[in-house]
Amino acid sequence: MSERRGRVRVLVWDLVLGVCLGAVVSVAARGQAAWRAAHPGWEGGPWRPGPPVDVDWGAAAVPWGVWVGVVVLVVAVASRRVWPRVALVVAAVGAGLFAALGQVWVPVVVMPALVVFSAAARMAAGRFVVWAVPSVVGVGVVSQAGEPWWGWADGGALTAVVLAVGAMAGPAGAGVFVAARRQTRRRVRAEEVERHRYEERLRIAREVHDVVGHSLSVISMQAGVALHVVDRRPEQAAVALEAIRDSSRAALEELRGTLAVFRGEGGAERAPVPGLGRLGPLVEQWRAAGRRVELEWRGRGRRVPGAVDQAAFRIVREALTNVGRHAGQVPVRVGVDVGEGELVVRVRDGGRFRGPVREGSGIAGMRERAAAVGGVLSVGEGEGGGFEVVAVLPLGGER
Repeated sequence: MSERRGRVRVLVWDLVLGVCLGAVVSVAARGQAAWRAAHPGWEGGPWRPGPPVDVDWGAAAVPWGVWVGVVVLVVAVASRRVWPRVALVVAAVGAGLFAALGQVWVPVVVMPALVVFSAAARMAAGRFVVWAVPSVVGVGVVSQAGEPWWGWADGGALTAVVLAVGAMAGPAGAGVFVAARRQTRRRVRAEEVERHRYEERLRIAREVHDVVGHSLSVISMQAGVALHVVDRRPEQAAVALEAIRDSSRAALEELRGTLAVFRGEGGAERAPVPGLGRLGPLVEQWRAAGRRVELEWRGRGRRVPGAVDQAAFRIVREALTNVGRHAGQVPVRVGVDVGEGELVVRVRDGGRFRGPVREGSGIAGMRERAAAVGGVLSVGEGEGGGFEVVAVLPLGGER
C-alpha cells in the first residue's frame, strides 16, 4: 500500500510539472504563430532579432496538432518516473507531432529531454538504448515528412536525425551518470551492511566461544575432581557437582542473553557485561576446581574505561581457559597492573612450554579484543619456561 501511494504521489507531482511545462510550450506556440501571422515572409520568431512590429497575439491560429502534442508531452512527463519505457514512446509521439508541423524550438525540446533524462537514470543502459534510439531517430525522420522523399534524397533526413540524437545526447548522458552514481551508492550501502553483519557474526561467535569454552573447561575440571573423590570423600564430590550445576546455569543464562541480542530481541533481559570486578569470583571458581591460581592486582582503585575493563576480563578468562585445556594441573599467576596511562594484564602458567606458538581461535580472539581498544597482545614463553599471555591496553579506550 505504501509503495502504491508513493507511485501515486510521484505521478501527481510529475503531472503538475508536465502541466506547467505544457503551459509554457502553449504560450510559446501561440506567440510563434502570432509572430508568423504578422510577418508572413519572416522565418524567425519573437526570440530572434528582427524588425519591430505590433503583433496581434490573439489573431493567430495554432495548428490542432500542436495542442495534441502538448497533451501527449504532458502525459509523457507525468509518467516518466513510474513508467519510463512508456514515457519514452509517448514523448517520441508528442515530439514527432511538433516536428512534423515544423514547430520544433527550445521550449518543446525541454519536455522530451526531461523524459530521456529520467529514463536513462532509471533503466539499464542496454535497455535504455533499445528504447531510446528508435524513438529519437523516429522523431528526426518525421521532421522531414513534408520534404520530397522525406529528406533522404538531399540528406536532410540524415541531418535531422543527427540533430535529434545530438539534442538528446546531453540529457541521456546526464541520466546515465545519475544511474551510475545511484548504483555505486547502493553497492556501497550493501557492502557496508554486509560488513556490519560480518562483524556482528564475528562478535557473536567470539562471545559464544568465550562463554562455552570457559564454562566447559570449569565443568571438566569439576567433573574430574568429583570422579577423583567420589569414593573417598563423597561430600567433596557433592561440592564439585554443585559447582558444575552453577557453572552450567551461569553459562546458559549468558548464552541466552547473547543469542537474544543476535536474534534482535531487544527486550531480552541481560546480565551486566562482565569486567575486572568479576575477576575475584573467576579465580575462586578455578581454585574450587582444584587449580592453584594466584592473583596480583596493582592500582585497584584507579578508574578503567568500560571497554578496556571488559576486554581485560575476557582476555584473562580466555587465557585461563587455554591453561586448563593445554597445560594440565599447573600453577597459574594472574597479574593486573593499572597504571597512569595503560592497563597491563599478565597470565603465566608454571608448566613447561615447548614452542612454537600455534595460534587458534582462543589466541586470535584475545588479540582481537586487545586491538579493539587500541592495545596489543603478546604470547610466548614466560619466566621459568611456562606459557605467558601479556596484554597492554591503553586507558584511553577504543580507537
